[in-house]
Amino acid sequence: MASDKIIRFSDENFNPFVLKSRVPVLVDFWAPSCGPCRTLAPMLERLAGEYDGQIAFGSVNVEECPRTVKEFRISSVPTLTLLVDGITEQRLIGLRPIEELRSLLGNYARRKDRGESVSNQDA
Repeated sequence: MASDKIIRFSDENFNPFVLKSRVPVLVDFWAPSCGPCRTLAPMLERLAGEYDGQIAFGSVNVEECPRTVKEFRISSVPTLTLLVDGITEQRLIGLRPIEELRSLLGNYARRKDRGESVSNQDA
């Protein structure tokens, strides 16, 4: 579940992107057969637009990225993991209301007016 605003991570590009990101990275661990994951996807797309340049958004298909799934000990989907400087700051398991996600992201968003931005095209 990736788009022009959400990076589709693989085992190969995950760590290099997350470690070099100058902004927090919200990662959606999902599976194609997961109904709640499909419900969450458009909410994340909307949030990616709202927080463009302040938070990077990425997705990991758990069926295609076994190394990353093992590294982050993902046991159920959807799981959202917020990383800052490559370190897990928050983890949310299960479908959450968009308002809860906005509240979480608002605490971590880096402001464009401080000259900090990210391009989701870098992955």
